[in-house]
Amino acid sequence: MNVLLKVLETMCCNVKVDTNLPELNEAKQDNLYLICARDTPWNDMLPAHLMLLARDHRVIIYNAKHEEISEQLLLMANVKGVFYHNDTPDILLKGISKILNDELWFKRSSICKAFGNLLAQQPKYAASEQSNDSLEKLTKRERTIIHLISQGAKNKDVAEKLHISDHTVKTHLYSAFRKTNARNRIELVNWAQKFLPCALQHGAPASHINP
Repeated sequence: MNVLLKVLETMCCNVKVDTNLPELNEAKQDNLYLICARDTPWNDMLPAHLMLLARDHRVIIYNAKHEEISEQLLLMANVKGVFYHNDTPDILLKGISKILNDELWFKRSSICKAFGNLLAQQPKYAASEQSNDSLEKLTKRERTIIHLISQGAKNKDVAEKLHISDHTVKTHLYSAFRKTNARNRIELVNWAQKFLPCALQHGAPASHINP
């Protein structure tokens, strides 16, 4: 974090450090939001509030570990770039400069994979009538489970919260996959972000940067 702050200072950025993400209605369009990935093993799931923030604002993930982060997942969530815990100041400076110029900061292979994934999903989400039909087919319990999954809950967490078995959670989840044409949890969360309103929680460490 100290190295990152020094890099930002050399770029004449005003930095505000906070322990929480901003409320969506308070987030400023021109800001950069740097989210610390330390001790947040998102694996194949990102917090819903982070995804919604990234949809309309410039979000960067920093202090990440290669084995604990999916660049493709971040790209699909409209995150602008990722910096790893062992990146040098030169890399940080170059990457942030690129992002400030409306470019992305990811590995080329990750961008290619994410682009291919988007093309593959396009036919599924092209027709709004199909998405509305999928929404109507979902049961109240399935919507609740999708909401919890979008917040980063694991199957065990969902089972405990709803007082049902892990097997029942999986049954509802597979039914939701089928009804939304999602092949996995990532696609289900992407679908929910577009078509299923949800109450959001937040709490990831964040730095607000106003260039």
